[in-house]
Amino acid sequence: MIGFLHVAVVRIERVIGSQVWPWFVVLGLLFGLASLMVVDVLPPALLSVSGFLFAWSGPELRKQRERVSGAH
Repeated sequence: MIGFLHVAVVRIERVIGSQVWPWFVVLGLLFGLASLMVVDVLPPALLSVSGFLFAWSGPELRKQRERVSGAH
């Protein structure tokens, strides 16, 4: 999952730009909230890990913009 989101962050920053980073944070929070509402064991674990990774990827979009602009 981490590898997928790393590739997604790089590609999204290149194609769309970094202005969508708040949506990653919101999506991460929604996944986190959804994990609290599911009763079973495995689905909430997957939801919470996914939520953390999406929330982490939001600020990474901003950092990716800085890395790209610093490289040129």
